Amino acid sequence: MKRENKLGKLVALGSIIVNGFIFALKALIGIQIGSIALLSDAVHTISDSASSVAVYVGLKISEKPPDEQHPFGHGRAEQVAVLAVGIILFITALTFFSDGIQSFLTGPEALFMKNSFYIYILLTAVAKEVMGEASYLVGRKTGSDSLKADAWHHRADALTTLVVVGAIYASGTGYPWLDPAVGVGIALLLGYIGVSYVKKSTYDLLGTGPSSELLEEIRTTANELEGVKGVHDIKVHDYGGEKAASLHMEAENGNIRAAHETSHKLEKKLEEEVVSSTEIHLDPASLPREEIVTIIKENAEESDDIEEAHAIEVTESEEGCLISMHILLPKDISIDEGHSIGTEFEEKIKEEIEEGIRSDVNIQVHIEPCEGEGK
Repeated sequence: MKRENKLGKLVALGSIIVNGFIFALKALIGIQIGSIALLSDAVHTISDSASSVAVYVGLKISEKPPDEQHPFGHGRAEQVAVLAVGIILFITALTFFSDGIQSFLTGPEALFMKNSFYIYILLTAVAKEVMGEASYLVGRKTGSDSLKADAWHHRADALTTLVVVGAIYASGTGYPWLDPAVGVGIALLLGYIGVSYVKKSTYDLLGTGPSSELLEEIRTTANELEGVKGVHDIKVHDYGGEKAASLHMEAENGNIRAAHETSHKLEKKLEEEVVSSTEIHLDPASLPREEIVTIIKENAEESDDIEEAHAIEVTESEEGCLISMHILLPKDISIDEGHSIGTEFEEKIKEEIEEGIRSDVNIQVHIEPCEGEGK
């Protein structure tokens, strides 16, 4: 990531230097021939430098490691850079629009330019397209939104430069109104691009919801893990280079200890495959208490030695499912026989319930002599 950020900063720095040179060239020619469109295009170019500075600063800040105030790093600084690019574009658009309208109102004059100037300006368009392609390729490789935004800024400048050259030529052949018209057209184009950047960066900074694809990837990853019944209330926070997720997990069994182990496994799996960090809120499935009580009573009724099972309590702890019960045995059996019957009943119930709820079961059986008639 550091190497990729270094490449992004290098591209941004190159843009600043080249844009400064192109601005000076366009401004000098624009002043000499009196072209509103070319002077506006020069301002457009210097705004490219300003946006490249914003990109450079954003990438530089985003490299800073997490700290106490920013536990997920400084990746959102890049979105601040995108916001700055959008604002610069919008302000530039207002300038172009104002200059173009003013030229219409005062009456534009025909413009004439040397052939060598045409060549110089066309070469700047080529340079801008090369910078745009470089910025976009590096932005796509590094996942940098600010570099990709800057790429379209370069390409918009290359396109508007070609239109400006055409307008200047047409102005000298009897269409002087084309120069301010192109200025207004550039203003509308850049205004639209600027607003779109401001909108996107603002949404990202405020925190947009995760994409449906990301949500589905999280659900699929969770459902593939044994012990997970389902996940819900998924929230994902995008911090630029880092994504933090929080979600509720429902375990397949009522064993808190096993469910906690499963949740930790899911956290690790999601962090390795999907997001940077994960926080899981455990929603263990409730123990089927009524079903457990029914199983105990039915087994007691089927037993030839047990008169009744009562005072049945089913609770849950970190050790698993805890069951406490009292069983009535015939009053004439010996202590050893009663202990043997209780132990056998306990083991039978434990095996049946553990198989049903897939949880550790601990049973306490209290033996009581039956005072009345037996079965």
